[in-house]
Amino acid sequence: MHWTDEDHPLWAWLLGACAAATVIPLWSADHLPFTDLPQHVSAMATLRHWWDPSWKSREYFTLAFGQTQYLLYYLAGAAFAFPFGTAERANLVLLSLIAVAFPCSLRALLRALRADTRLALFGCTLFWSQSLLIGFFNYLAAMPLTLWALALTLRQTETPSRRTLWTLALAAIALFYLHLSAFVFFAPAAALVSVGIPRLAPLREWPRKLLWAAPVAVLCLLWLAYSPVVHPQSVGWRQPMAVSWEEPATALRNVNDALLDIWRGPQDEWCLLALLAAAALLAWPQRREPEEHPWRRGLVAVWLALAAALYLAFPISIGWMWQLNERYALLFALLAPALLRPARGLRGAAPLLLVAATGFFAAANSASNIRAFEREVGPFDSVLARAQPGRRLIGMIFEQNSRYAKFSAFLHFHAYYRARMGGVASFSFAELPQSPLRYRPENAPPPHPAGWEWHPNTFRNDVDGYYYDYVLVHGWVDPFARPQAGPRWSLRAREGRWALYEKDLRERP
Repeated sequence: MHWTDEDHPLWAWLLGACAAATVIPLWSADHLPFTDLPQHVSAMATLRHWWDPSWKSREYFTLAFGQTQYLLYYLAGAAFAFPFGTAERANLVLLSLIAVAFPCSLRALLRALRADTRLALFGCTLFWSQSLLIGFFNYLAAMPLTLWALALTLRQTETPSRRTLWTLALAAIALFYLHLSAFVFFAPAAALVSVGIPRLAPLREWPRKLLWAAPVAVLCLLWLAYSPVVHPQSVGWRQPMAVSWEEPATALRNVNDALLDIWRGPQDEWCLLALLAAAALLAWPQRREPEEHPWRRGLVAVWLALAAALYLAFPISIGWMWQLNERYALLFALLAPALLRPARGLRGAAPLLLVAATGFFAAANSASNIRAFEREVGPFDSVLARAQPGRRLIGMIFEQNSRYAKFSAFLHFHAYYRARMGGVASFSFAELPQSPLRYRPENAPPPHPAGWEWHPNTFRNDVDGYYYDYVLVHGWVDPFARPQAGPRWSLRAREGRWALYEKDLRERP
């Protein structure tokens, strides 16, 4: 067997090495520049320490498991926090599993499509996406599950079995409780496979072929009837639910941003250009053997058309939910390699080696930026450690941006307090309708308008000051330099750009 053959062991080893290289940067620093990460680990930690009196989780929060689709990731993280010690480490394990699952799930789908499994190498670089940078971890975790569930759907159409049917039903439910955006794509894509592959089934057979969808269909109806996302006023949300769309021309210009452009500098663009060049070389017209099942590439084309339609036509924001349409760019990119047919010999192997090299380069570039960001974080841990556990802290993040990550990497750093010590850390995702944790009304923080976390000056000492015990500041700003109504604060710690203020003991209730 020549090394350029698909079945040569070289390619399996190369895929494994590339997946391992993708994981390494995640463990190269104590803090990762993914914006929503502190919010996710704080939710996991609250669930993990639900019965710990020092964390006061039950004093401040109630469980809303029946009203959210953002559930499975948090439950998995809370469960992992038991053996791995902390929610932060549990989240690292989850992200590592997702990084490995990107190429592995793509390989499973390629195998189900009878396509060249070496194309799974594309999945390694695509892990470093906008969804990872912003911290859409629920959606990121849904990507490999979507690919694997589509492969499972194909298997059920070819060799139906009760076991595969129930596994597919459970996968659909799991996807529903990971992220709704991914499920919006998966439901019609999998239904098309069930009733239309290898040929369109008679209408009378549709109920039997779509039996796997029955449990999740019931969950969808319950969600439409009771979910706070559909009925935000049911949980006291009074902010406007405006719907905004992105112009198609703007969406097309933003494709690079929606995919790999997450670090400052041109290296991300180099990775995208390398993947596009490899895809062009693989698709270059040349003599190939006839396809055994040509309908499979037609199926992938339909999936791609669906993902493209969602990217161009889905709203970019609905109320507090945003970047909705741009998430489908990642799904499109993960499915696109299934259209390619590498030629035999070096003509097919060389572009695949370029894809692998791009994966290694993307991992190295990410590791470099993550380590640089760690230096930028500075003495954050020592400042935060001066706070007492189980109290109430609010973040005033005046300097939100990083010199290395392209999004607001410091926006939610105050949430590390709740992730490590319990209590309350505001702003919190618990203020949003879709959260699996909600504040108890009697102990909830003073209300603020939607999006207030972006504007630290919205802090009012005569209102917020009486509720919170600590103020965490990032930036060369002293928010209490001028006299103002409300309680008095003293500087507990100041190191570099980080400062912790503590309310005077006599001002506490």
